[in-house]
Amino acid sequence: MAYNTGISSSSSGTAGSSQYSIPTQLQKEKWAKQQSILKTSLVLADDHPDWSIVFKTGDTHHLESANGLKYIGGVDLSFIVVYENHAKVKLTLPYIAGYLAFREVDPLLGLIQTLRANRPELEPQVILVDGCGILHPRGFGLASHLGLISNIPTIGCSKNYLVIDGDGPIVGAPPTEMKYIFRDFIASNQDAHGLMLLKGEVTGKVYGAALSAATSKSADGTQNPIFVSIGHKVSLETAVAIVRACSLYRIPEPIRQADLKSRTEIKKWIKLQEQQ
Repeated sequence: MAYNTGISSSSSGTAGSSQYSIPTQLQKEKWAKQQSILKTSLVLADDHPDWSIVFKTGDTHHLESANGLKYIGGVDLSFIVVYENHAKVKLTLPYIAGYLAFREVDPLLGLIQTLRANRPELEPQVILVDGCGILHPRGFGLASHLGLISNIPTIGCSKNYLVIDGDGPIVGAPPTEMKYIFRDFIASNQDAHGLMLLKGEVTGKVYGAALSAATSKSADGTQNPIFVSIGHKVSLETAVAIVRACSLYRIPEPIRQADLKSRTEIKKWIKLQEQQ
């Protein structure tokens, strides 16, 4: 079974707000409407006939083995990089929580299309996305958006928590408090194994999971979880099991490698600009 490093993009341009076009409230309302419409086409269960996973006996959040699963988001089980590509992108929109896809989905889709054209045999069977899936105020974050328009199963793996309003104090907790809520939960639930489901108290809906999956001895296992959610065509159980299998540190390896390599590319670009 092989994982591949994630797809990454790097930004170019001058630091500061002057490079950005600040969207109006009307534009954000249009984006929100688009998200609500697209969300109706999401597949929130396992729908990947070319691969399947087997869970450990009695544990639906740990992977025992995988059948047919070869590439995850662009490292084999020994975490060897088999493909990488980068795109220099001049960002025209600032980061706006809840609307990340409208800034980043087009360059990411472009990299997928390049991979399909040049190395179709390496197309990932599932992509780990540095962003939210359905754990999102409107249930349609970057991972869901990318999965739907690329027709590739995706998993949301966000380092930061997006608040879900109106469904109880846990999912509505401020991001600064979530790590303490997680820490207390893990400390008082010995059978949690680093996993806390993010469930609304009003609706009973499970939005995703706070997860500490690091296996490195140097990693702090409970301080800062990542937030895993369904993107498209995977169940939450499958999403959590795959993220666990990909994790040596807090951030799963496909995303961690993509981040490291994109930062290296940015440094190269900055150095080149300084020499000109």
